[in-house]
Amino acid sequence: MDATSSRAHVLAVVGPAVDRGRLLDALSPLSVSLAASVDAVSRRAEDERVDCVVLATDRLADVEAVHGALAVPLVVVVPTDGDLSAAAARDAGAADVVPVVDSNLFERLPERVESVVAWRRRGATAASKITEDLKEQAIDEAPVGITVADCSLPDRPLVYVNEAFEAMTGYSADAALGRNCRYLQGPNTDPERVAELRRAIEAEESASVELLNYRANGETFWNRVDVAPLSGPDGEVTHYVGFQTDITERVRAETAAERYAERVDEERERLQTLVEHIEGLLADVTSALVRAESRQELEAAVCDRVTAAGSFTCAWVGRCDLAPAVIVPNERAGADTEFLDGLEIDRSNPDDPTARAAETRTVQSATVGDGSVSAETLVPFDSVIAVPLAHRGTLYGVLTVYTDAAELDDQVRVVFGTLGRAVGAAIDAFESRRSLLSDERLELEIEVRDETQPLVRLAAAGDCKLSYRGSAQHDDGTVSLFVSTDPATEFDEVDTALDGLRSVDVLPRGDDAELYELTFADGSLVHLVADAGGRLVDLEVDRLGCRLTVVVPDRVAGRALLDDFKSVAANAELRSVTNRSEPPEARREFVASVNDDLTDRQQSALQLAYLGGYFEWPHAVTGDELAETMGVSRATFHQHLHAAERKLISRFFDGEPY
Repeated sequence: MDATSSRAHVLAVVGPAVDRGRLLDALSPLSVSLAASVDAVSRRAEDERVDCVVLATDRLADVEAVHGALAVPLVVVVPTDGDLSAAAARDAGAADVVPVVDSNLFERLPERVESVVAWRRRGATAASKITEDLKEQAIDEAPVGITVADCSLPDRPLVYVNEAFEAMTGYSADAALGRNCRYLQGPNTDPERVAELRRAIEAEESASVELLNYRANGETFWNRVDVAPLSGPDGEVTHYVGFQTDITERVRAETAAERYAERVDEERERLQTLVEHIEGLLADVTSALVRAESRQELEAAVCDRVTAAGSFTCAWVGRCDLAPAVIVPNERAGADTEFLDGLEIDRSNPDDPTARAAETRTVQSATVGDGSVSAETLVPFDSVIAVPLAHRGTLYGVLTVYTDAAELDDQVRVVFGTLGRAVGAAIDAFESRRSLLSDERLELEIEVRDETQPLVRLAAAGDCKLSYRGSAQHDDGTVSLFVSTDPATEFDEVDTALDGLRSVDVLPRGDDAELYELTFADGSLVHLVADAGGRLVDLEVDRLGCRLTVVVPDRVAGRALLDDFKSVAANAELRSVTNRSEPPEARREFVASVNDDLTDRQQSALQLAYLGGYFEWPHAVTGDELAETMGVSRATFHQHLHAAERKLISRFFDGEPY
């Protein structure tokens, strides 16, 4: 209704399928009264001079009953989950159908009611205002090209074009009129589609075709042409109306999509071939794993098999099983491998796929051109895939493979992941067998740069360096670490009040050298060495950190020790790894067997005597001084010392404890 009209008077009938309160709230801008039932609508509508009836129902019979009894328009409100469709309600006589939804379709219910009331009152008058001039103006202003061709004239020339046609084609009305519309065609216009359009016109039928047409300046555009016959009073076709729509952008988009789909299909086919190759590669590598007699031979065979068939051009394996700071190629194969000379990949670099594979233990891939692959090295390939070689939680290395393929899909990554697990299991088997059969031990040099460690804090407090002189484990779980200081230092109680450090005791020596016994509670770095089955052979400490030299039985123990160090220290890095050969009855086993025979007191007496210089001549320290250090009498000290000596000498000569 317009602004000067009074509000429409609405009679509402609400069935059980619609929320009455919600409907009345929506109709509140109007004058509304309620009918109790469908049967009461006819009488109430006459008595109250109702302008419109709003019926909320999901039953078709209700719509038919109300419409048959009314002389006013009917608006039906339907629930979205009901059986009554909008089309069925309209067929039954509804002037409008409004669904109960959370959108303006329902919120604008008052405006839609007013619209049907206004159309009932003034629709005929409004329709009569559509003059021929208004129709012509509408056609002229239409956003699509409109043409009219006269069928009574030879070759059906155009007798009318609107402004949109002129703008679309570049032809003015003067240039367009009097000519058949075929002047828009050119050398690349599809003759089959033109023939389809001609056959429809000759048969006096409607048609719709898409043509490549030419503008006045020679530029091409795609034109959807819809034509329909217009008949005169006698029923004969006198004119044809045509609608031209520029669909160039749509056609270009469709063409681009088709080309992309073709490229996708080609790439999928290429990748499928690649996957089949990799699956065959997996079988070849598995065979190589069975035949290889050493880890080095196995890793070389993997690189050879990966690059043999040609899909992958270059491959290398870098070892990671003792967590080096950089990953370097150990074995390589393929073409254009010169760029691998001197290659070092920072293991902490999150942008490099090889480093990411080592960190995440998952297959990683990247495109070389995006700058994320070995930024300091010119890589002569398009793509790279990095595969962790791991087994049962242990990372042994990373297989890095290069290819000229533009992209590597998920199938390739899955197959390479399977390959990595198979190689990791084979390496694990080699390492386990080597540990069982070899007398070799690994000597690890580990640097711990953590200023919060008790040893580092002690060195900083004394402004000195600590050097290793020996260690001993005690029955109560503590560990004694014997160190000398440079320069000579006297620690006070403040210096030694450190977490994890149970006590600091100066040991007597006759040469005036400062020798200390540091006793640590459980969890110290020395404890961790013992827990990993290792043996501490050297230690240097200053205010910046610790440098430990540790002998471990194998790489598994070495990895465990590094992991333990990293769990308690901020910065723990492996600096070097050296293979050490030990005799079948290694020092470690001999020491362990002697320690099993000695009591805690006997071991302390023996070690204090050795470190204090008691066995030198003349004695660098007296038995009384050592007894005082242990907190026992002189006689008790000598009893413990002599018992330890007899057990040690007995073990040395005949291998049996005293």
